[in-house]
Amino acid sequence: MLPIPAIDIQKGKCVRLKMGDLTSAKIYYENPLEAAEFWIKKGTKRLHLVDLDGALQGTSSNFSSILEIRNAFPDLKIQVGGGIRSFEAIENYFNNNIDFLILGSVAIKDKDFFIKACRNYPNKIILGLDAKNGFVSSEAWTESSEIKATDLVKNYSQLPINSIIYTDISKDGMLEGPNIEETEALANFSNIPIIASGGVRNLEDLKSLAGSKKIFGAICGKSLYEGSLELEEAIKFFNK
Repeated sequence: MLPIPAIDIQKGKCVRLKMGDLTSAKIYYENPLEAAEFWIKKGTKRLHLVDLDGALQGTSSNFSSILEIRNAFPDLKIQVGGGIRSFEAIENYFNNNIDFLILGSVAIKDKDFFIKACRNYPNKIILGLDAKNGFVSSEAWTESSEIKATDLVKNYSQLPINSIIYTDISKDGMLEGPNIEETEALANFSNIPIIASGGVRNLEDLKSLAGSKKIFGAICGKSLYEGSLELEEAIKFFNK
């Protein structure tokens, strides 16, 4: 199990939100680079970066902050999501050595775009799948759909997708524990590796998720920032 620290960027600051409410931001670092430095010192080899402004606006609004982290830590694995809606944006990120890009809303709204992106950049695209009660949501959690998560995954199962980030948006940022049952069900259904997201409280939650061999990682946000999960302890446990 790979615990992956999340850095959510809003207006150039590292923040955390409450259940996807973009007005509820709590600032943890004035500069996202400082957050990256902190988690790297704690032992992480990978970061999950989200452009929150971009997720709402459909543009890469915090590209400079993301690029600053990329340039400062060239050996770090970085996955980026939020507002990636054009091939120009995709090329800009990959040309600046971002390792993986997360595409969510476009996978629902523009199937041809998503398929082309996956085929043009094999094993570099992560499907960001935000769901509630088994149904997919889009546009930074603000729009619900009638598409089942399993149906969406089935439609894309033959593409060279790197992995799927499965977020239960009813759990995200709540520190109430992940939706292990649904995450495991999707992992067992899919032939694509799963990264769990939403609700992770502590090391015990990570251990529970690690029970499924198809769930290789978990994005950890509020639990790390609030201290209920110690990154060094988690990395040490899963590397022993």
